[in-house]
Amino acid sequence: MVNIVNFGQLGGGFRHYSGLLPAVPGAGDSSKRASVRIFHVPAANADAIFRGDAVTVPGSGAGGDLPANISAPSASVVIGNGGGSGLGNSLIAPDVSRYTSGTNLNAAGAKIAGVVVGFGPVTLYMAKNGFQYIPALTEAWLFVETDPNVEMYITQPAANASVSELYSRFDLAAAGTEAANRSTRFGKSGLALAQVVLATAPLQLLSSGEQIGNDPTATGNVAKVKFHPAVHIMGSNT
Repeated sequence: MVNIVNFGQLGGGFRHYSGLLPAVPGAGDSSKRASVRIFHVPAANADAIFRGDAVTVPGSGAGGDLPANISAPSASVVIGNGGGSGLGNSLIAPDVSRYTSGTNLNAAGAKIAGVVVGFGPVTLYMAKNGFQYIPALTEAWLFVETDPNVEMYITQPAANASVSELYSRFDLAAAGTEAANRSTRFGKSGLALAQVVLATAPLQLLSSGEQIGNDPTATGNVAKVKFHPAVHIMGSNT
């Protein structure tokens, strides 16, 4: 059944070009039982990170402490807060970086950690500066939905150039396409589904007809996807 969403309907409808939006937990359980975990973004992160972005963990096992544990401020941790207990674990929150379109995760040491659903724990630095997203070169923490089988919605801008068979693998949109749709004001990802099948891509197509987007001026529809198990930190490598 197609769910037609009225244009301009407040409080409802799919948000075009919002990246990945978790919809159904992998076990078919209540969405209130999400598998959200905290990850650390190192100060050397090269890309801004938005809600709806996919993030990866490196093969090196690097990580950071939580803000509440970081003690006396210094040049290296002042963004991280300062004034905490000092009793933490310097690797308690694994490092993540924003997934880059075109990355072959089958061959790379990095794996998908999940999809960004929020920012936090929020530091004093972030609170004072009113961050709606994580700028590049800024230490921060993320809330990430890590369920390897979570079903997610994503904008499918137009008819795919390849046959959209069930479980075909697709990438996320290239940087030029997504950048125009990002919102720094609302912290919204500009990602959409790429339009060609790619054997090494991180997403598997589950459906492409459950919703029609809420903007009649935009072509395409809404696809439902999941992460391929071979590229997820909690998936199978077989």
